[in-house]
Amino acid sequence: MPPGHPPETVPSSQPQSRGCATVGVIALALLLLSAAGGAVWYVLTREDPETGVYDAAPGCEVGETEALDARVPERELTLEEPIGGAADPFGQGWQCRWATPGGDGDSVPATATLVMVAAPNPGGVVTAQESFAETTGAHRTSPVDDLGEQAATWIDETGYTASCVAVRVSNLYLETCYSAAAGYDGREPADEERLAAGAEEIARATVDALPAEIVLEDD
Repeated sequence: MPPGHPPETVPSSQPQSRGCATVGVIALALLLLSAAGGAVWYVLTREDPETGVYDAAPGCEVGETEALDARVPERELTLEEPIGGAADPFGQGWQCRWATPGGDGDSVPATATLVMVAAPNPGGVVTAQESFAETTGAHRTSPVDDLGEQAATWIDETGYTASCVAVRVSNLYLETCYSAAAGYDGREPADEERLAAGAEEIARATVDALPAEIVLEDD
């Protein structure tokens, strides 16, 4: 995020009733790129002309995969907002959030978030590399093999426990975070192994769904 700009957050959902059980659908406190205190997007002079394949980031629909359906049952899209802009050195894209709805239902609550930002060309690949490095450097991460060109995962315990995966594909930075409750009351998060598996499944499915390129026509 450019210096001087406040971090963007995903608001939390308050506990809601599900028949006889009270369900707390507790959203992730998603800062841009989910870094504690706000991730700083690396502002780069365009000395490296390597051009990426994305003139723009895809919309939230690219994240609506079978993996998301399985991990966030009965999901509803609760956030779909643009981030960044043509004047921002880090690029522009979308932030998305899906959650299991409140009210009567048969599913344990869960939440998934997705951030996608395409760094501007020329130099977009290096800018995306630095965005990846800046975000993952703020966490204790583990590498994820065979996912994009760079990928790492971590557990975020700054709020309701979540697992996150950051991925770089060409000049596109992508990040998914997944949280789920251990039971219908929503008081305790699921175990970290389950959360990590869910975040990686959602990330892999989203990357698989990415178009090979996005090319915008010049005006």
